[in-house]
Amino acid sequence: MWRMSGTLALLLLTPGRLPAAVQWGVSVELGVARFGGTSRDSSGATVGPYRPTTFGLRLDRSLGRARVAVDILHAKTGLAADGQGVAVVQYAIGSLWEIAPEMSLRVARFGMGVDVRVEAGPAIDFWNFDGERRNRVGGRAAAVVEWPLARALTGSLRMNGVLSRSVFDAADTPSGVERRATRRFGVAVGLRYQL
Repeated sequence: MWRMSGTLALLLLTPGRLPAAVQWGVSVELGVARFGGTSRDSSGATVGPYRPTTFGLRLDRSLGRARVAVDILHAKTGLAADGQGVAVVQYAIGSLWEIAPEMSLRVARFGMGVDVRVEAGPAIDFWNFDGERRNRVGGRAAAVVEWPLARALTGSLRMNGVLSRSVFDAADTPSGVERRATRRFGVAVGLRYQL
């Protein structure tokens, strides 16, 4: 009798598996980005980061339709001066590390598990231009389509945008050049593994 009571108490006190709606996931992503804004002179010429390839790593936790995540993004970027139909690019002069905590919500589901999600949160950017470091805080939003590939593997297509103040400091730009908010638009494909 004591043995049976002890076994029953142990079963009741032992935490069971989490409900199916609560799941951890880890994702890797490969993408491209394009920048806008950053700086502009009176003739309309602009200078800013130039079209890097991006690499992302994301850890997330799903809670039903909602998901919280931390995304780490890395890119090696050049600087481009663009004006009057001509662009001059200096490649691999800078790098970007970004940490982005975010919240997402599934807004639609189609067919056999194809989900459409919207995401938003802050973005903390750590820039390094040839040894000159600067940090920026901005906002990030994304639309994501996810589809099942295998039992625990999901594919994704992410379109995101980030807005922060200019990556240039006041001392970086000559007189007559206006610093503008830096805008980044990106597209990435990824794989998510459900833990």
